Amino acid sequence: MKLADDLYVYPWTQATANNCNTFLVGGPAPVMIDPGHARLYKHVELGLASDHQGEIPKLVVITHCHPDHLEAAFALQKAGARLAMLAAEMEYLEGEGRRLAASLGMSLPEFQPDILLGEGELVVGPESFQVLHTPGHSPGHLCLYWPRHKALFAGDLVFAQGVGRVDFPGGDGAALKQSLQRVAKLDLEWVLTGHGPVLKGKASIQRNFQIIEQLYFGML
Repeated sequence: MKLADDLYVYPWTQATANNCNTFLVGGPAPVMIDPGHARLYKHVELGLASDHQGEIPKLVVITHCHPDHLEAAFALQKAGARLAMLAAEMEYLEGEGRRLAASLGMSLPEFQPDILLGEGELVVGPESFQVLHTPGHSPGHLCLYWPRHKALFAGDLVFAQGVGRVDFPGGDGAALKQSLQRVAKLDLEWVLTGHGPVLKGKASIQRNFQIIEQLYFGML
């Protein structure tokens, strides 16, 4: 589903299975953010076809390594996409991340990202993004800021009137609070959340951060 020029969302709306929202930056060098579970990826393929987008993006960026965001990336990598995640999250994955997946009845294969990201600029074709290390939900969680649309690919940092949980291994409430305060200062017109509805418009986004501060900051 097209949100804006070269910006697409493939939202997960079924309450009977956990999966994440998937986003695509279109154009000559497509970038996919968080393809979700492998067994549930068909809905993304159908969305790509409906939007006349290619099946295999040039780059797949993973906000964090929980299986509901990462799992489908392995097949895309084998098909030719490059896989990128924050270096700190890869370190987490090799320890607590794999144990978490096992506790959820899932097994992540051995793999190596093509790109281990750090904070700073990420250039893919004609597009430039800002990589932000936003720990809290997981130690190496990242958000991707796209200045062209003033859009934040937020992963599981922030939702509509909610925040990412911190009770998984590696979760850190104090770090999540600092990450939320950091991204709230960005010039935002879109917050593209990993679950639930996306947020649009500067005023509604700032109001959402205010609600989160009132509801959650005392508990983090």
